[in-house]
Amino acid sequence: MGIAFLFPFICLLLLEMGLRFFHYGGNLDLFIEGPDGYSEYLRCNPNVARRYFSLQSNLPTPPKQLFLKQKPSNGYRIFVLGESSAAGFPYGNNASFPNVLERGLSNAFPQKRIEVINVSMAAINSYALLDLIDEVMKQSPDAVLMYTGHNEYYGALGVGSVQSLGNMRWLINTYLKFQSIKTFLLLRDCIGWTRIQFSEIFHKGSEIDPTATLMERIVAEQTIPYGSSLYEAGKRQFEENMDAIIQKASEKNVPVILSELVSNVRDQEPFISIEDKEGQSAKSIYSLAQQLEIKGEYEKAEQKYLLAKDLDALRFRAPEEFNLILRELAKKYSIPIVPTISYFEKESPNKIIGSSLILEHLHPNIKGYFLLAKAFYETIQNNRMISHEWPSSCIDQEWNHGITELDSVYSVLVIQQLKGSWPFQPKSLPNRFVQNFRPANHIEEIVYRVMQSANFSLESGHMELGAYYEKQGNFNKAFLEYNALITSIPHEMEFYQKAATVLFEEKEYERASQLLRKSLKYKENYFANKWIGQVALMKNDYKEAVSFLSKADLLDNQVVFNLSRAYYLNGQWNNGEEYYLRLRNLAPRSEYVTYLTKLRVMTQLKGSTEKTN
Repeated sequence: MGIAFLFPFICLLLLEMGLRFFHYGGNLDLFIEGPDGYSEYLRCNPNVARRYFSLQSNLPTPPKQLFLKQKPSNGYRIFVLGESSAAGFPYGNNASFPNVLERGLSNAFPQKRIEVINVSMAAINSYALLDLIDEVMKQSPDAVLMYTGHNEYYGALGVGSVQSLGNMRWLINTYLKFQSIKTFLLLRDCIGWTRIQFSEIFHKGSEIDPTATLMERIVAEQTIPYGSSLYEAGKRQFEENMDAIIQKASEKNVPVILSELVSNVRDQEPFISIEDKEGQSAKSIYSLAQQLEIKGEYEKAEQKYLLAKDLDALRFRAPEEFNLILRELAKKYSIPIVPTISYFEKESPNKIIGSSLILEHLHPNIKGYFLLAKAFYETIQNNRMISHEWPSSCIDQEWNHGITELDSVYSVLVIQQLKGSWPFQPKSLPNRFVQNFRPANHIEEIVYRVMQSANFSLESGHMELGAYYEKQGNFNKAFLEYNALITSIPHEMEFYQKAATVLFEEKEYERASQLLRKSLKYKENYFANKWIGQVALMKNDYKEAVSFLSKADLLDNQVVFNLSRAYYLNGQWNNGEEYYLRLRNLAPRSEYVTYLTKLRVMTQLKGSTEKTN
């Protein structure tokens, strides 16, 4: 009787053990080991979004970046939590506000190791951020920044999402906790597979439509009127989840900074307009706002634009009540809130936020992302985080740094593709942008390949374009492409080598040396030590030349030759002899040996003369 009772549990245990043995579902931890050659680093797991998406094959991923396993004594570590705007969509990491913020803070405090780790992803919301915060807290954060709220209704597990589990927070949070159980993952995936099969039969495969954008695929409950039960449920989940996140950080004494949310209210008319009993609708209010702006009544116009946005029954833009929630939470916990709205209004025509800073309905353009970074930077500065003593603003120099024409063209075409689908177009129309697009120049050809291929990234595009400019002899443009890669992924040594090589072609030796010194901040490498040492030797700084060349590849004939030269010229005869003999063993017929033989004689004569005198 007892065995019969235990039999189902034994079967489940064996199933769980088997699934774990075969690594079913893969590793879903937020942080995993760095790539080969970077064992001292961690990185964000590109598969972590599988926790939240069981139906989609193309998962959103966090930005590519590394951070040290052990925070150094001079380290200051910030984590950024958010959605696609915080991740930098539609740009690469070089334009995202966390990346710009890290560079600005590093300029201000060069003696510190500043790390701004971006764990943001498209199509998630506060449920995912609450799920991730415990793992973030284990990585010794000095601060947590949040820019989130636009995906609250349609993001994974939101009340209007295709991934929704309803409105009960305890059920959704329990579901997320069960993701660590492989048997539960198997059950979830089986249910998801069944849904897809039914979708293909009865709904023409809308959930896996290859022409549909992620924005389109995650939406289930399209219409959520202002003040409706679903609207209120979304507000409630946002407030309660954000409160829980802040509470977890407070318990660990980790400072949190919230941010106001901005979106395009001037140039994005409401997606879905529903008339109320008085005949008013989001569309009519939007038209009234336009008329008020034409009359020069800008404050009234802004109020009406905001109201039209809030009345829009398709909730891709956070309502203003979310900003009220964020301000109340900041007040409750005595934490800073970034006044992002005022930064954007100040730079917008008539102080009404529109397409001058926002690409479509809510994602900032390059200038907008820079403003967002600056707003966070100055909030950190005003609250005297990191240090009580701050230099004058060091973020302005990062404006447009590391951005090339390729980034701009890519963003334009990605947004055109996005606007070729619902909700910008009727849902019945397939998105044929990619099929119909014809590249007009080499940059557009590269972007087209990036958009078509999962194996050719924007970073690959920068690399290819850099090589193209090199072949043309346009070393300045080649450098800009390689510098964009360094800005995006500063840990990758190959990018520094490419950039330094074109600087050497332009005879900008000191600039190349400074760039390579930056690479050593992330990883010791032979290339940087060799060329920094050789540039120092050119400047007759023999002590520095020895310091760097001695850490380069001592099987490289040129390195050994220059190290011997540096020692001889610095009056260190015995050390010079050591590397002279090493070179003779490595390359006895080399012209380097001939040169050093003459240099030995010269230094010997010089030494003899000095002794005689």
